[in-house]
Amino acid sequence: MIFWAILIIVVFLIFQCTQKSEANKTAPTLMYERLYQCTRELDVKQHQALIQKIQSTIQDDMKQVDLVQLINQCRNANPVKSKQDYVNAIKNLK
Repeated sequence: MIFWAILIIVVFLIFQCTQKSEANKTAPTLMYERLYQCTRELDVKQHQALIQKIQSTIQDDMKQVDLVQLINQCRNANPVKSKQDYVNAIKNLK
């Protein structure tokens, strides 16, 4: 019983360390692209404060966790469309 308790605690601690190290990695280019796409779709008049906040916060060496927060704020102002909307948009490209 003690063995299993120790094993579970060790696995949990390893999981926690992995999560923390992943969040502290520098954000990849695709995350910046995703934030750019979302920000570009915002209505400038309606979301001027959010756009300015993103512009003043963005840096080229941001941590993933920080960039995810900006993406989430943008997505709250501009929710994701359905899969079908994106499929139709891609099919209609010329």
